[in-house]
Amino acid sequence: MKKILLTLALLVSLNSFGQVIESFKKKTSGNAKERTLILDILRASLYKDYKQEFIFVVNTLNVSSQYAWFEGTAVRKDRRQVETDDYDDCCHVEGLLKRNYGKWYIVALEAFSTDVWYDGIWDDYNIPRALFN
Repeated sequence: MKKILLTLALLVSLNSFGQVIESFKKKTSGNAKERTLILDILRASLYKDYKQEFIFVVNTLNVSSQYAWFEGTAVRKDRRQVETDDYDDCCHVEGLLKRNYGKWYIVALEAFSTDVWYDGIWDDYNIPRALFN
């Protein structure tokens, strides 16, 4: 019985070191500030490339202590049609961000891509695949 209790205690302690992943898909009072920061970083990057102001329909925004994964749809802030290059597949956006010293930085970001560019990115950066679900 004592061995069973020790084993259970060990398993519980190991689980506590695992990375917690939270969904920021919906804005709440608890995640509003950080969620907005992440989306603003993505918006600024897209503005540099497309010279259009975007808002996002968030499909996925999963955040851990070190990484954030975003998948969503870009919509122009002025509600006009999004202008893209001829070969772009409008209007999906995916991005991986990393928190470094309390600030978020874009690791990889693609807008309007025609392929699944991020396949296997979890292995490239040694990130739990659960972040991408």
